[in-house]
Amino acid sequence: MSVLLVAAGLLLAPVARAQPEPREPTPADSETALELFKEGKALRDKGDNAAALEKLRAAHALVETPLTALELGRTYATTGKLLEARDVLLGVARMPLRKNESTKATEARTEAAELAAQLRPRLASLTVRPKGASDGPPKVSVDGVVIPPDAATVPRLLNPGPHVVVVEANGQRAQSEVTLAEGQSQEVEIELPAPSAAPVAASPLGPAPPPRTEKKISPLVYAGFGTAIVGIGVGTATGIMTLSTASTLKDTCRSGQCPPASQSDLDSASTTGTVSTVAFVIGLAGVAMGVAGLVMTNAEPARTGLRIVPGPGGVSGTF
Repeated sequence: MSVLLVAAGLLLAPVARAQPEPREPTPADSETALELFKEGKALRDKGDNAAALEKLRAAHALVETPLTALELGRTYATTGKLLEARDVLLGVARMPLRKNESTKATEARTEAAELAAQLRPRLASLTVRPKGASDGPPKVSVDGVVIPPDAATVPRLLNPGPHVVVVEANGQRAQSEVTLAEGQSQEVEIELPAPSAAPVAASPLGPAPPPRTEKKISPLVYAGFGTAIVGIGVGTATGIMTLSTASTLKDTCRSGQCPPASQSDLDSASTTGTVSTVAFVIGLAGVAMGVAGLVMTNAEPARTGLRIVPGPGGVSGTF
């Protein structure tokens, strides 16, 4: 047995030596911490607790002593941060005794333990009760801190004051705000969000047909019928002019003979008649072009589809 104890001691010795030694403050740390300590207490006496807390936290970070811990804990308690105060105060008992520790430091150890005990009944307690179905353990967080699932529904000690509780389940989240007084224990029930609607399953007969696309009218339609309108309009106008001139010549010319003075009317009637004929030909060509454009537009087959969807009352379909 003694051999085993010796062997165990030899195995554990390197582990113990590997642990880092506590950081010893330098003279600069000690002097700076002392100044911060004095400034923090002075600011607290003036009522500026926020600034005092900043100074005392820095002093305690540089040199951890029962005195800095006690004053930091008192300041935390003054600002309503009871949990932080207890954490610092309870840490005094874990501080190693220093050589030649002063009487004030020894008294601070006792005061820190007493103050920590006094703060405990002032802590508030909150219990979260999720209600409803969930596809898995709901995710609970208080003031942005996620609670492990096994501890999510047990009473949680908190500082007095306002708190935000968030529960996430079924891909959604629900939020509740609660304000706790000192020493108050409260339960908050949060209705879990309902599961989101499941996506509609695709038809077993295949995907739905694409929507009917709007046909584009061929440019020949516009060009053809536009030309037809102009050609027929010009042909009609010049035709009327030709008929008017011909009517005048009919009264002037006898037996197929026209006087020399009517030669200009004859030339004019011939010109307008030719223009009318050409214009009507162009108009008819425009009509043909427009009709061809319509035929080309209508030649594109319309997209059709058949969709059959089973329903509770039978089968329904759409084209």
